[in-house]
Amino acid sequence: MVMTQLTNLSPRESKTVSPLTLITLDLDETVWPSESVLKKAEEIQFKWLQQRAPRLTASHDLDSLRAHRRLIREQYAEIAYDLTAVRTTSLRLLLKESDDSPDLAEEAIGVFLEARNWVTPYADVPPVLEKLARTYRLASLTNGNADVQCTPLKAHFHFSLTPCIAGAAKPAPDMFQQALEQAGVEPHQAVHIGDHPECDVIAAQQVGMRAVWINRREAPWPADLPPPEVIIKDFHELERWLFQQIKI
Repeated sequence: MVMTQLTNLSPRESKTVSPLTLITLDLDETVWPSESVLKKAEEIQFKWLQQRAPRLTASHDLDSLRAHRRLIREQYAEIAYDLTAVRTTSLRLLLKESDDSPDLAEEAIGVFLEARNWVTPYADVPPVLEKLARTYRLASLTNGNADVQCTPLKAHFHFSLTPCIAGAAKPAPDMFQQALEQAGVEPHQAVHIGDHPECDVIAAQQVGMRAVWINRREAPWPADLPPPEVIIKDFHELERWLFQQIKI
């Protein structure tokens, strides 16, 4: 496999159409940073719980809630792929344990999810997606629980898939295969963009799609994995790479 590192490349002019018709994109750390958003969403939810479930918050803080979710993922393998289901199950159990109403769990998750969607895309993303959406079908494939239709990028995506919808999380092939079926394209007509070497790049390649590794943090590629075909630092480089795929 030939690895292409994009730097200082100029778009090639062409009037023909690229064979690529579908672009699938990861969300967290690909189109927006998520660490601070998740932290803020959990803090907002915790303040809500302090008002509605005081016995729970008297015995748990944010760290112990995270630890309990990790335990739930280990104990409930059947829902481990669905982060929202894990959060809901964990809260219901803890609410019951603390003699607060377990029925508060769903409302508390709603509070969390609303804040979870208060994302700020990387500056390079919106202008490039706006242009790409005119030529390609764009789909988001995320293992997280952000709803792209509730974010500033909603106008650019034709459809979105999550573990809850697909019934599995990346690197399982389900989400990629469902995206291909929904778009009505063959694997060679699609490319996936993501930041995770295994869940995004290798997983997409294993279903026959092309894959682009976005490496915003200039991290080293795992030595035990075959090298990626293409590495980009931002969406401007993605746009230039897509221009290069147009056959003259």
